[in-house]
Amino acid sequence: MYNQKDRISETYENLIQTFHDLFVSTAYEKISIEQIAKRAGMTRVNFYHYFVDKEDILYRTYLFFYRKMESETPKIDPITLLADGRSLTFYGLENVKSNRQFYKMLFQESIPASVTYRILDFMSEESFRTHEPLRKRYKVEFPPYQFVNQYLAGAFWNLIRNLVISDSDYDSELVSQFFKKMATEGLRSFLDSGIQSQI
Repeated sequence: MYNQKDRISETYENLIQTFHDLFVSTAYEKISIEQIAKRAGMTRVNFYHYFVDKEDILYRTYLFFYRKMESETPKIDPITLLADGRSLTFYGLENVKSNRQFYKMLFQESIPASVTYRILDFMSEESFRTHEPLRKRYKVEFPPYQFVNQYLAGAFWNLIRNLVISDSDYDSELVSQFFKKMATEGLRSFLDSGIQSQI
């Protein structure tokens, strides 16, 4: 028997999955909250218990699939920033590949800019959180390290956009190595010598 927390989680995931299934096959502007709720077997009132609006469920659907990828990713080595010998960029690219149509639909013209900004802010925060060893070695006051994370998040988001829109059949390992090289070469001059051999 489910407890209340289980039922909440089940209902939340049901709404996320229902929205996802609609989103990958329907233009964003044609999806209504009533449609999401009805397909999920509930009312609009139930929907608003979990989400503020359609933008909110879109953003939280992105988060849901990101967290799923994160839970399936091997533990990150705090020194090398690698998980099972691979960068987090590799796992991010594999997540995009597994959910290609969802990501492709994220770049529709009708997607509100506020959703894109929330995703970019989240990516910047995740980059900041996972880069602690680099932050400790960062030796300049300006620009602050958050600028590095914002730059990387924007660059990665545009990389994803180009890969999914062009329907590229990419090799996640090769692309992640390219991205890492581009990012770290630029960072070298801002870091103390203790980490340069590791990046």
